[in-house]
Amino acid sequence: MDVFAQNKLLKRLLLVLVLLNACLIFYLFSNSYKREPLLFPKKEAFKDVSGILKKELQLTDDQALKIQKLRDSFYIKEQVLEKTNKCQKDSMNTAMFSKNSDDRLIKHLAKSISENVYQRELLRYIQAKALKDICTPQQQEHLSEIVKEVRDYFRPDNQPIKK
Repeated sequence: MDVFAQNKLLKRLLLVLVLLNACLIFYLFSNSYKREPLLFPKKEAFKDVSGILKKELQLTDDQALKIQKLRDSFYIKEQVLEKTNKCQKDSMNTAMFSKNSDDRLIKHLAKSISENVYQRELLRYIQAKALKDICTPQQQEHLSEIVKEVRDYFRPDNQPIKK
């Protein structure tokens, strides 16, 4: 008789655990769609960082135009480095997985790829300096306060779902 009672108890415990797991999964799934933006509303007018900076820093039209030109120039330079990097990574993958790998070539390609990343980060630094030069001291102070929030706003997982 104890074996049958134990079996019923185990079946009931298993059923309770399955129900609790199902409720937890439903709760987590339903809450994942209720996330609010971190700082700014997700509107088409703010899909570019220049629009957000203009609003948040209260930039003049001249300042906004200079920042847009700066960002456009940076984007072109960054794309050139990114294409070069992609080609070098493809070459490195081909060399790594070829029958007779050449260690010197692979190390040279790896160093070249890291140099491109370094150049891209220097470009970001130059752009940041130029951006600060365009802003007034008050705007620079406000920019330093919101820079992380602006970065977080443009994370891929913080963008509206496109339908």
